[in-house]
Amino acid sequence: MTRLHTLPPTEQIYRSHVPPQYDGFSIEKYFATRFSYQDEEEWSCQIGAGKIMVNGKVALIGQKLSASDLTVTNAGFRIEPAADRTLKVIYEDKYIRAFNKRAPIPVHPCGRYFKNSMTEILKQVYPAEVPRPIQRLDVITTGVIVFARTQKAAAFLMQEFKQNRVDKEYFALVVGVPQSKQFIIDKSIGKLKASKRVTGEEIPGSQSARTDVEWLTSINGRSLLRVVPRSGRTNQIRVHLASIGLPIYNDAVYGHGKVSDQEFNLHHRRMDFQCFDKKIELTATCPPHFQPYFDKVAERK
Repeated sequence: MTRLHTLPPTEQIYRSHVPPQYDGFSIEKYFATRFSYQDEEEWSCQIGAGKIMVNGKVALIGQKLSASDLTVTNAGFRIEPAADRTLKVIYEDKYIRAFNKRAPIPVHPCGRYFKNSMTEILKQVYPAEVPRPIQRLDVITTGVIVFARTQKAAAFLMQEFKQNRVDKEYFALVVGVPQSKQFIIDKSIGKLKASKRVTGEEIPGSQSARTDVEWLTSINGRSLLRVVPRSGRTNQIRVHLASIGLPIYNDAVYGHGKVSDQEFNLHHRRMDFQCFDKKIELTATCPPHFQPYFDKVAERK
């Protein structure tokens, strides 16, 4: 079992600029919407306690924000959750650097995580570079994660994602056995609670989402799936699979996972994309506990 890294208590200060889409939001609504690990009431308490500043001045409840305002949040001294801080480079050139992400660890500081995040670690390992992740992977998702090394590369790759010109493939270990060899999950996804997403067109703010799935094999009631997301919604694969009764094994949010179990079961195996005039194809080795399923697939060939 991988030994996770626990940091001593640290003072957590978060700085962020208000994106254009939040222009005119009240400060409590802005934080509750963008940083949804706390609800509006909890953020209001922090604002009332003088823990948040806007453009160098203590914020007030109800204050309206403008695009590009600088917010600084003092979350005080906290003990972060333990994380796997291993960095395994799978590709690099002058424009990008790619890793086989471990788990649990977030890409950005979020929730209770701060220094135990990939961007904060990369600031220490590569101090001359600004960490610019071009995609997001959940805390419990492993596999291919790409960081742009220049602002120009980041802008180009973000546009490739926006135009849906990036091919991605995941492997998922789920609870249950599918009824079909191949199937498509085509369900809108929206937010029901502060941090949990569900399927349904009736959910306020829901967005269309499609996931293509291939059932590869099963062992003792768990199945290995090859999954290709055709859209890029937050938590899409986890939400879609849970919605049809096939939750990711050990998913504490959309399944029945246990925090103490370090076998995480959604892996970003492959990503193909264009970076300027170069076609890049990246693959990341799956965690060892996937191997019995691949062995069974190989036996049938």
